[in-house]
Amino acid sequence: MNCMNCGAFLADKDLDYCPHCGCNVLIQKKVEYLSKLYYNQGLEKASIRDLSGAVNCLKQSLTFNKRNIQARNLLGLVYFEMGEVVAALSEWVISKNLQPTRNIANEYINRLQANSNKLDAINETIRKYNNALALCREGHEDMAAIQLRKILNQNTKLIKGYHLLALIYMKNHDWGKARRTLKKAARIDKTNTTTLRFLREVDERTGVTTRLEKQKKGLFGAKGKTEGSDEISRSTVAQPAVYRENSRISLFVTLMAGVAAGAAAFWFLAVPAIKQGIYREANQQIVKYSESLVSQGAELSKAQGEAKESGDVAEEITQQLDAEQKKSTSYQALLNAYAAYTQNEYDAAALEIQKVYEDQLGDDVMGIYNTICSATGVSGITEDSKSEGSEDSSDSESNDGTDNTTEGSETDSSGYDSSYNDASGDSGYDESGYSDYSDENGYYDENGDFQYYE
Repeated sequence: MNCMNCGAFLADKDLDYCPHCGCNVLIQKKVEYLSKLYYNQGLEKASIRDLSGAVNCLKQSLTFNKRNIQARNLLGLVYFEMGEVVAALSEWVISKNLQPTRNIANEYINRLQANSNKLDAINETIRKYNNALALCREGHEDMAAIQLRKILNQNTKLIKGYHLLALIYMKNHDWGKARRTLKKAARIDKTNTTTLRFLREVDERTGVTTRLEKQKKGLFGAKGKTEGSDEISRSTVAQPAVYRENSRISLFVTLMAGVAAGAAAFWFLAVPAIKQGIYREANQQIVKYSESLVSQGAELSKAQGEAKESGDVAEEITQQLDAEQKKSTSYQALLNAYAAYTQNEYDAAALEIQKVYEDQLGDDVMGIYNTICSATGVSGITEDSKSEGSEDSSDSESNDGTDNTTEGSETDSSGYDSSYNDASGDSGYDESGYSDYSDENGYYDENGDFQYYE
């Protein structure tokens, strides 16, 4: 150590003053002692990979003595191990400037500069890390995660990269990947406060405690014995085995106990499982039968619905056919009546016009129909005439011995009544020429054929 006043070398460590200039160097010695103390602590922590603690101790050492070359070089090594190559180079360059000769920092710098590819890769990882950090700030976490994975493949010791990637996983609630990433960072720096804080957050969210160190087990699964147990085992004397002949009773009792234990185990373990399997199969069969019944019921309901629908369709078609048949009959009868009317055959026209269903005619032929009805004095079949015809037919069935050919106001099967004579009188015909379709020699029957009197 040199005097801070004159720069003379202080050979005697017990003197509290400089032998050359007489300056008090007690405080300087205390500061030097504290700097070395923190350096030793940093060295111990670095040896057990407590890199964050080592950085703090070494920085404290340099605070007390910035010319502590060993502390500065060690700080550069710790930075390099943490993946912060720029900070490591900065410390080594400062160390080289403070002590140009006999300084191991020169070797560190030369090795790093000799491998240009590695230096370029380090610079590239730093640039990509900054780019990933900018992507995170812009909200593009997916692109940043892809970038960080590539960075960590190139530089596996970049703790800041692990922290940023784990933070992205935690934001996306991917706790498993975040835990694995933080465990990789913990292998590099065991006591990094950021790593431990993130792990604690992951443990609180998942409810699972993270184990950073694997338990080393011995040959038989135990961790290894303590020194006290080793001493006890060494002092224990092995006793010779004594042969004892077992009696048949004890052998039988042991055998029966084994059989009973086996039966009990079978009863308590196998039988419930068998019963449970039987119950499960029965329940499955019941469920299957229930499903089949439900499906059959649905099919039956569907078939009934289809049958009902087809019946309704058939009835509707039948009604349509009847209506079309009535319409065709009505038009044919109207055509025949019109043909007879044009030939002045009013009797035939009257017979044909009575076959016409008035409600089946269209508006375009109603004029012809009304003309023929006016000329013949009869009309076609209407709803009212249908109801009256049904009542007359019932009355005719109830009367026995009644002759259909009686004179006067009689009703025949073709629908003629006494009103016909009134209608014919209105149309200009006299009674001699047109009276009840009868003649002195005979009469017209219900089919329009002339019948002679017997």
